Amino acid sequence: VWDIKKKIGYYAPAMTDKFSGRHSIENMLISGLNDSVGLYVKPTAFQQRIIKQWLALLDLSDIKNTFFNALSTGKQRLVMTARAMVKQPPLLILDEPTAGMDDDSAALLVALVNKFAEETDTAIIFVSHRKEKGLKPKQTFYLTPHETGSTGSIK
Repeated sequence: VWDIKKKIGYYAPAMTDKFSGRHSIENMLISGLNDSVGLYVKPTAFQQRIIKQWLALLDLSDIKNTFFNALSTGKQRLVMTARAMVKQPPLLILDEPTAGMDDDSAALLVALVNKFAEETDTAIIFVSHRKEKGLKPKQTFYLTPHETGSTGSIK
């Protein structure tokens, strides 16, 4: 199971509730490298360099020691999405990551996903019940409901 978990990055908004402790933004991102809730081992210099780059990319370097639970919903979702990306998994699954976000926060998250898609070889599954403005998918799978179930098509 752990070998499989290393190869998958996953985020759904319900996961945010699992991080109710006093974790800094920096520690949240570091914990994504090990798929842990919290830090139990001191991060290596290499891991710290990776996270420093992510903090700069997210424009969060100046507030890296801010507690995660003090952030707005939009910033929390951005951090959690980045947390799923930091280990650069072969597969990234984002399940409704923009649900409940304001338009500006959603646009920032979509821009991050687009950048990650362009710059990595990661396959991304982005699940959404709405068309995400600005998202640049290579393929879209549409589900069409019917009386007896649903059918799907790729466009």
